[in-house]
Amino acid sequence: MIFYQLVSLEMYTHKVAWWNLLTLMLDSSPKLQVLKLIDHSSHQPKLVSDKKDMDPRKWNQPECVPECLVSHLETFVWTRPDWIREEEKEVARYILRNAQQLKKATFIIDPIEPKRLFRLAKRREMLNELPAVIMASKSCNLVVVESE
Repeated sequence: MIFYQLVSLEMYTHKVAWWNLLTLMLDSSPKLQVLKLIDHSSHQPKLVSDKKDMDPRKWNQPECVPECLVSHLETFVWTRPDWIREEEKEVARYILRNAQQLKKATFIIDPIEPKRLFRLAKRREMLNELPAVIMASKSCNLVVVESE
């Protein structure tokens, strides 16, 4: 199915291998202008024991860049409590590298609770990697903010 008229997509990313659906939606939505990825799994009761129990299959980046990334995507927002999985980083890098019309990329992260300071190193690694990504759009404003 092709979603020719879809210009805004909000997708939850806390399910197993969610990146497969994202790839399908990007390929099927040539006019997509706004992409919001949301994972509030750390705020919800655990239906599975933890993220580490998620499907171990890796994300495979598409061979052809979807039309929406080349021609239309202007806004990318990702609300993510923490950055644990390498696949999530790969998805973020892929979008930044290929979204040629991107005007703003916003990453919303949760504050780190004192009892979880061990996650600080992982977060710092991700935050240092993002600005180093060679972005397709020369006018993209990269923003990282803490959620409220």
